[in-house]
Amino acid sequence: MSDDIADTEMVVKLPYSLHSRYASIAIAWTIIITPPIFINLGLLYGLWYGKPEMDRIAVLTIPTAVLGIFTVIALVERIWKLVQLSPEFRPLKSPRYALDIFQWGYFAALIMISALISSTLLRGDTDNDEHEFQIRLLSIPAPILMCFLATLTLISLILNGLQVKLPFRFGSSDAGNVVRPAIYYIVEDVIAVDGNGGVEYREAFTARYDGSPLFRKMIWTLSLVWMLAFYLFASVFTILVFKLPKAAVYAVGWAGPFPLAGLMAVWTIFYAKSVLKKEEDESRVPVNGQHREDERAPLLGNEV
Repeated sequence: MSDDIADTEMVVKLPYSLHSRYASIAIAWTIIITPPIFINLGLLYGLWYGKPEMDRIAVLTIPTAVLGIFTVIALVERIWKLVQLSPEFRPLKSPRYALDIFQWGYFAALIMISALISSTLLRGDTDNDEHEFQIRLLSIPAPILMCFLATLTLISLILNGLQVKLPFRFGSSDAGNVVRPAIYYIVEDVIAVDGNGGVEYREAFTARYDGSPLFRKMIWTLSLVWMLAFYLFASVFTILVFKLPKAAVYAVGWAGPFPLAGLMAVWTIFYAKSVLKKEEDESRVPVNGQHREDERAPLLGNEV
């Protein structure tokens, strides 16, 4: 029996399924997309064209300020889950006030986008172009965020390919473990905290990654594809924001990436299903002359 088959026989059950979570996922995504798309765009265009007498800097400030309020609420709610007395949502073996990797990335992205928005608003209409350049700058947070995530993913893939080991504890990974592709950390943290998978999911996800070559390859491939897609999307939307007419760029910059990210998510589900199906088939190998039943409950079952 090959080493790969031996590994797949030890594949660990993931205590999480999408089948019973469609409603909660739909609610979560509604909460995610409502502020940046509907509230943000509605306020900007409603005030810009509906209140022509209103100060233009105020019109540009109000939508981003409201968006910031929603961001802070989501931030506080997530941090609260991580620092509760119970370690239910924290990375494995972490102290009470240790945040997860996703949260630190969240902070970095928030600082970058806040710096962009603040500096853009403070510069005023120094170009005397009726705030056109300001509007274009305020329309690129999403492309900047995608480029930032893609770059972090690229770094993680390089370190993983070079088999660079962690010099300190990183999330749920002990020092001495090889750096893992970025998608690994994102999936673990988002499902454990935002998806309420908890410490049980973190333990199973770590064991699944350690025990299955196919699972590791899937995580690496997903990281590569999302990285390339985000670099492409960031480039395209940045060009559009600086080339399209001023009236369109705010909507394009803020709302445009979401449908494409949604299509990528759909592809991810089907790709993961195919890999997990292959993993399931390989796990049903003869053991002592008998075929054993697959005891796993995949993250994405065949019914997704």
